[in-house]
Amino acid sequence: MDEPLQLILTQLTTARNNPALQSELDDNLSALRLQITVTQFLAKVRAMELSSDKFVTLVYSVLKSASVEWLVPELCHENQDRAPATSGSDGVKHTSERLYSDLSAAMCKHACVPSLAHDEETCEDLSRKLGEKAGIARTTMMTFSDLLSKLSSHIICGEQLPKSCNRTVQRVIRTVTCEALIVCLEHENSCRWTTAQSVECGKSLLATVIAANGCDSFNSLLNLNDGKFSLLPHVLNVLLPKLTRTTWKLNPAACHVFRRCLLGTQQPLLSDCLPMFLPPTLLFVDDFEAENRLSGLHCLRHIMQHCSKTELRWYGRADVIYDSLLWAMFGCDSVVLEAVILCLFDVLDIVEVSPRRATGQRSWCQHDDVFVKYLTNMEMESQVALRRVYAKHLGFFVSKLGITVVRHLSQLLRVVADYLQVSDGPDEQCRCDVLEMLSVLLLETWPRVPHHADDVMKSLVRLMVDVRRQADMMSTSAQDRLQHRALDCVQLLRKICPEYLELTDEFFSQITDN
Repeated sequence: MDEPLQLILTQLTTARNNPALQSELDDNLSALRLQITVTQFLAKVRAMELSSDKFVTLVYSVLKSASVEWLVPELCHENQDRAPATSGSDGVKHTSERLYSDLSAAMCKHACVPSLAHDEETCEDLSRKLGEKAGIARTTMMTFSDLLSKLSSHIICGEQLPKSCNRTVQRVIRTVTCEALIVCLEHENSCRWTTAQSVECGKSLLATVIAANGCDSFNSLLNLNDGKFSLLPHVLNVLLPKLTRTTWKLNPAACHVFRRCLLGTQQPLLSDCLPMFLPPTLLFVDDFEAENRLSGLHCLRHIMQHCSKTELRWYGRADVIYDSLLWAMFGCDSVVLEAVILCLFDVLDIVEVSPRRATGQRSWCQHDDVFVKYLTNMEMESQVALRRVYAKHLGFFVSKLGITVVRHLSQLLRVVADYLQVSDGPDEQCRCDVLEMLSVLLLETWPRVPHHADDVMKSLVRLMVDVRRQADMMSTSAQDRLQHRALDCVQLLRKICPEYLELTDEFFSQITDN
């Protein structure tokens, strides 16, 4: 082991508890930088095979007080010789770029949250296992932050230097940015593997990374693409090996960074990286844990809303998404179910033409398949929270089907009768949503309504009687909403079926008056 470096390591350990040794340590660090170059230093450090804690601490201590000229050796050469570079200098042109590529990869490897031994590890096990890792990550983030701050300041203050100097520094900044971004995103928000100090460092480093690359927000940094450099593919290449079918649940931090990047990606970069984004997203959707499934659905909806329908149909992508969402409807809570339904509405618009567009004979389609499953689930559902979610989106689904909903009219009216008979609480939101859907249904299917008018009228009259009898079990506002919406449906039914005109307003007022 190199003796000067060993001495510095020893002093780093003792100086933590003895500030008097800090001056001697600073002198030794300055002497070290005079004796060897940054390339030699990093080569020696890698050869020492240090532990993660000692590695990042030593690198941070040596680099934090170094000059930009020592950090980027090419700057000294370019400042001394401002003649145009010849072809013979091409071999050393990107020395610092390669150097910091290796360094940032090593720092990221030491700082990133390690894979779990198994996915059954508890939060307590994870916190105990990763408590020390958060400290290493904090030192790593401070190293990246100091390095990027010095390099970006050099560009701002070095306007009179040759353009080649600034280009060299800019390449180093972009080289460091990828791994720095991964580490800081892991610690940007409070998670099981973070501490208050690491979260603070993560937010600070993210701001430094954004400023160093000349951007004003995280999204602009992520979507940066000048034709020569694109950050996102480099980040995904680091993350994807951790996000396979067998490894993704063992890498929660990598999943967190992946989701953060996906939700910040816009066109045209989203289309370019779609083959890298889609497989992990579908793994999240297919998981049995509600938290993972919900985050996957948010990612999937972002993809469907920002990618063109044509490219989602390529290679059967839309069909795979459609099948995955059908399975996701089962065994989920109300929050996940609502996200699944919204995604299903999006994917149906992608896989086929809307049934409302009459380009020919309206044959049975995937909209009908989903609607049958939707109604069947509504009939079988007993949990109030899930019934509310189904009722909330039923009216929109009926409007999507248009006149083709007549294929399902018998089953749909059974659902209406069932849901109007059962109270879901003082606010009666479920009944109100079903009545709103019923008004849409009457308008969409009016030619066929006379065949079912008696059943609809019985359900409405029974509801109004129940509202009057159960007035003390619901709020006044809910009672008014139910009565008004029920009477609106009655008025529509009377316009569609003239025989009900014999039922006067006085008849219905007798039912609704307390």
